[in-house]
Amino acid sequence: MRVLFGEYREAFSLFSANARLFLLGNVLLGIGANLVQLLLNLYLKKLSFDEGTIGTVLATRAFGSFLVALPASFLVARADSRWLLSSVAILSAVAYAGQGLTTGFGPIAASVFLSGAFSSLYQVAAGPFFMKNSGAKERIHLFSLNGALGMGTGVIGSLAGGILKDLVFKASGDEVYAYRAALVLGACFVLASVAPFLAIREPHTLPGGPARAKREPIGRIDLRLFLKLLIPGFLVGMGAGLTIPYLNLYFKNEFGMGDPAIGAIFALGQVFTFLGMAAGPAIARRAGKARAIFLSQALSVPFILVLTYLRWIPAVILAFLARQSLMNMSTPINDNFALEQVPPGQQHLMNALKMLNWTGSWMVSAKISGDLIATRGFAPSFTLTAVLYAVATTLFWWFFLRRKPATAA
Repeated sequence: MRVLFGEYREAFSLFSANARLFLLGNVLLGIGANLVQLLLNLYLKKLSFDEGTIGTVLATRAFGSFLVALPASFLVARADSRWLLSSVAILSAVAYAGQGLTTGFGPIAASVFLSGAFSSLYQVAAGPFFMKNSGAKERIHLFSLNGALGMGTGVIGSLAGGILKDLVFKASGDEVYAYRAALVLGACFVLASVAPFLAIREPHTLPGGPARAKREPIGRIDLRLFLKLLIPGFLVGMGAGLTIPYLNLYFKNEFGMGDPAIGAIFALGQVFTFLGMAAGPAIARRAGKARAIFLSQALSVPFILVLTYLRWIPAVILAFLARQSLMNMSTPINDNFALEQVPPGQQHLMNALKMLNWTGSWMVSAKISGDLIATRGFAPSFTLTAVLYAVATTLFWWFFLRRKPATAA
């Protein structure tokens, strides 16, 4: 741990002012987004939405992300980062507030759709922003620390969401009002991220490098490479959409847990994910980025099955924590790995296609899973997640780690 801390301290000293401001904004935005993510479908359940309808609402978020991802790549390539990020934060806060201030299916679904669209724009902007505002030495630490902070601040969001909702409910006696108050608080945290984003200044040079051209030419696209980078992510997104949106309902319905307990479990999951993401650069340095991605994803698959089929709650919680940590550990490494494989002029496009890939698969599977869970319970959906993760991991190994036979001279 001391070695890890020293490594990050050295990398942090190399971070540009823009990178540090982005990280601060991500902390505030992460608290709000995680608070909303924890409580939204519990709120919908309290409003008497069934699992199929909740799945439809969650799918609208993915649909919003899906529609915006590709146009976002061209906007990101041209827009000033300060105004883009601050505008996204304001609009996201409005969308999150809309989820807490309304009770009907239509307004909530519209707010969720918009939050997905603005989230997609933010995520598409992040990768190219880091590539532009960092040098090779500290870049993987910047990707990993950003991911870890996004998860680590979820500890605050998850705990605050569960506890605040419970406190307001005890004071008011109105559980729907308590959920709405907590969701609006999440929107306030997102709005606070505007301050650091507005302080960002567009760089004219890369750290330690020559002046950057106004815009890199996109050049000829290697379609085969793009497909290799995108297909495993599509399968992982399909698997995630089947499971992740329903984990809080899984703990509530299958084990009878209350909201504070679910919030505590999710907060602990964020702690484990933070540690996993923070350790990612050290693992990637020793094993290589591609091998680190493969190993973390492969090791997570058995824990999904434990989470699904064991009924002993301590083992289920441990499996949840292990799966959460391992799958999320690979995400920033994978983002960095993918952007390094393509020319600078194609990085915004690759980031957008990765986002499109993820949200498109999530949009379909979240809807399928809602209907499947409503009719057959959680086990079939969670098992299919394990299968999809295993196939994605195998394909990644085949594309990037398989030893190719030597060709004759």
